[in-house]
Amino acid sequence: MVTIPIGPQHPALKEPINLMVTVDGERIVDVDMRLGYNHRGIEKAAEQRTYIQNIYLTERICGICSTAHTTTFCQGVEELLSLEVPRRALYIRTLVCELERIHSHLLWLGVAGHELGFDTLFMYTWRDREIVMDLLEIISGNRVNYAMNTIGGVRRDIADNMRTQILEGVRQLAERSRYYLQVASSEVTFLRRTEKVGMLPKEKAQELCAVGPTARGSNIEYDVRKHDPYAAYPHLDFKVITSDRGDVLGRTVVRALELIESCNMCRQIIEELPPGETRVKAPRRVPAGEVVSKCEAPRGELTHYIRVIPPIAHRGLRLGHPP
Repeated sequence: MVTIPIGPQHPALKEPINLMVTVDGERIVDVDMRLGYNHRGIEKAAEQRTYIQNIYLTERICGICSTAHTTTFCQGVEELLSLEVPRRALYIRTLVCELERIHSHLLWLGVAGHELGFDTLFMYTWRDREIVMDLLEIISGNRVNYAMNTIGGVRRDIADNMRTQILEGVRQLAERSRYYLQVASSEVTFLRRTEKVGMLPKEKAQELCAVGPTARGSNIEYDVRKHDPYAAYPHLDFKVITSDRGDVLGRTVVRALELIESCNMCRQIIEELPPGETRVKAPRRVPAGEVVSKCEAPRGELTHYIRVIPPIAHRGLRLGHPP
């Protein structure tokens, strides 16, 4: 048996992780995991900044799910302020969140294909990822870190001339997603390297507190968008995708089907986008209190805890807050 170190900086892993893998030939028999290998001190940095500044800080927690973080943070502050966000702003927030989910899932499929030695899938998905990144640039002006959310709504509106481009883009993405579902279900190379690989039974997934597509790939039907809805999700028609396979193939199928659901949601949002304002003015005084805010990020349930203590509560939005 041989012990092989992987990480904490490894070219195939974008998140900090250290694995000490024990192998017997080509079979992994044991692994010692250190997740969240390094600490960036974002929570401490947030204490020294204003609520507005913290939007930009939280957006940089993750480049793949930046809008998920700012949505969760802004929702929490808005709850503390008892702000009623305009319905149009909630729809636009949801649109950007779903486009970001498409971006994330396509990226995941591409990396999975690359790690499986199926580089054709990698090239296809990352080519199609350009479609959604172009849509995000049309809406926000940026391809990464979109800076759309603010306390009380969103910073940019959806102009009428954008609607046709967005609808055409999500139509293409839905078509390509159906193709990826077909590949995952029939391509021999893909099937042999994903079927019964990385088995995670439902009971084990619950024990380990798995979330998002990983949990749903083990037949756990839970999605914050459906079970604790926020933003515009209560007004949208969509399904929670699950698989009872519990292997890499099941988790792939879940993501492929979620791509199609996200495209359908984007279409609904554009077709039903309500009129009105895109933000309301936030009061300068923030009452003392605490709040837990959450959303369904592309990779699972995301939670922010915000606490305002009395000595700084009366000084309002100009001061930071202890997390």
